[in-house]
Amino acid sequence: MIDLRKHSSRHLETKLILPIPETKSYKRELHYYLFSPSQLYVNSSTYSEEKILRKFQSHGRYSSPEFTLEELLDDKNTLSPFTLLKHYTRLLVEDLNSVSERKVIHELQSIVNAVRHEDKACLKDCKDMVKLKMHGELETTLSNWLENTVVLCNLLRTQLEQIVGKAESTSRIVIAYKWADESISLISEAHAIDLYMACKSLQVESLIPYLNKLLVFSRTELEYRSKVDYESGSKNSETVQYRKALLKKWTQSSLYLVPDISRWPKRVSEILAGAAAAIAMAFATLTAIFAETTFIKNSFQWALIIIIGYVFKDRIKEWLRLFFSAVLPRMMSDEISSFLSPKTNKKICSSRIRLKFLKVDDVPKKVRDIRADQHNPFRDMLPKEDVVYYVRDLIMHPLDKQGLSRDFFPRENNFTLVTRIRLDDFLKEMDDPNDIMFRMDPNADELDQLNSEKVYHLHLVIREYSKKEQLDIYSHYTIVLNKAGIVRIEQMPLP
Repeated sequence: MIDLRKHSSRHLETKLILPIPETKSYKRELHYYLFSPSQLYVNSSTYSEEKILRKFQSHGRYSSPEFTLEELLDDKNTLSPFTLLKHYTRLLVEDLNSVSERKVIHELQSIVNAVRHEDKACLKDCKDMVKLKMHGELETTLSNWLENTVVLCNLLRTQLEQIVGKAESTSRIVIAYKWADESISLISEAHAIDLYMACKSLQVESLIPYLNKLLVFSRTELEYRSKVDYESGSKNSETVQYRKALLKKWTQSSLYLVPDISRWPKRVSEILAGAAAAIAMAFATLTAIFAETTFIKNSFQWALIIIIGYVFKDRIKEWLRLFFSAVLPRMMSDEISSFLSPKTNKKICSSRIRLKFLKVDDVPKKVRDIRADQHNPFRDMLPKEDVVYYVRDLIMHPLDKQGLSRDFFPRENNFTLVTRIRLDDFLKEMDDPNDIMFRMDPNADELDQLNSEKVYHLHLVIREYSKKEQLDIYSHYTIVLNKAGIVRIEQMPLP
């Protein structure tokens, strides 16, 4: 299932998580139909398809490793990055060259990613418990989280002290330990506050001690970062926000997959363009030869044939381009890319992308039915919407093609594809968002002034399809915008 959310005031973000197969590859098709009002003029007459394609930016990464805090701290769990880090720390204390720098940094990043993922899951569980008023289970969850988080922070800081005593403060190893410590401190502090905000509404007396402990813990972590002179301990909010973003990018860099963009679409386009030009030029040349041999040079008939030949030369080039686009859709993909494993440099996922403008009548009937506005029976009398159609074909490659098995690849179980859609081109023709309206006050004999915003609706229909797996899932969203950007996103019911 594809998730859609607002990434910024001008960016939509979709996220799809796909399992990495062990032995057999499988395919997915992702279809995006973006309907925009005709007055926004986002169509083939004002924009090239190549320009709009650049508004769709994608990156792939492994999904965050899934470990509970108990599993992370379990010394018997050989798959836990914390268990491996303890082992590496002991070796580094004896000999700084005994373990490669890359391995140590990777485990530190994995620990932070696992903590971030587990804290999100914990918060979701606690919110569900609050709704269901599961007081006992909530107290146990808060108690366990506090206990395990304190143990984790203390153990990591003990290892940091050992490394600081052995290596120079400017070494990448020491900095990596400090960044991991700072990251976990920031994540845990924010999570403690989130838990407090989520649980305080219950007003259950037995929860008060745990809520107080959450506040004490968050204050303690802030004071710790300030004491050890971490940048996120600053009182400047801008500095703290920038530092949080930097640390998040650093820790998640261990999950990013290396994109490999193929030059094949460009080469095919150049070859086909050259072939079309050659055929068109051949027609023009033959026309000129015919004119020279049939009519007197510089006569009216001679000039007319030459002009017709050159007119048809340009039309032949365009006709051939459209013909090639129709009969060779796979070769005419706008972009072909692969996501490579940073460990093996082998393909994990292959991708083909195509984008084009469509008329509403050319959209598949089921998509038109989903988009149809049941509350407006006069839509056929209004200007038709413009449609941007974006399709991505995915092939997930199995682990055995990489010489790997699940036993040696335990953490990277899933592939996450994130696609961001930049909407700034849809905002250019919009009217100013603020407007003033007057109406009679229903409670008094005077005019009531209302400050309103003029908004526009984009409709996005997403289809996830796999013929072999008999998968065909549709979702429909309304993106409400004004000239300043995205106001909100509404998920619409399917007919």
